[in-house]
Amino acid sequence: MDNFNELGVRFYKYLKTKGLGVNDTAKLLGLSGSQISNIKNGKVFGTDKMFKILNKFEDLDANWLFRGVSKEIPNVDINHLDYVIELQKERIIDLKKENAELKKEIKALQAKISNV
Repeated sequence: MDNFNELGVRFYKYLKTKGLGVNDTAKLLGLSGSQISNIKNGKVFGTDKMFKILNKFEDLDANWLFRGVSKEIPNVDINHLDYVIELQKERIIDLKKENAELKKEIKALQAKISNV
């Protein structure tokens, strides 16, 4: 697949047909919410994650997911603006978590420096 963004959009459409959000999907697959967001964002991911996805969602057509070709295409009309907004919201949440972790690391380092 030349473009993982297309796979991400199709995965997003599939999840919409099932009424699943990022966190619900993450729990079902035993993955983190950020891993699911990365797939939806079109980032490259490992076969281990795809294996989990295709085994958990047995009705998900791998040919459609990867190539966009299938006899049964999920009939979901998504507003691409809503899709982009949802992805950006997920990214903001991830960045806030990363920011909080970095602040903790800074405090720990500052504590080490003041103890020296």
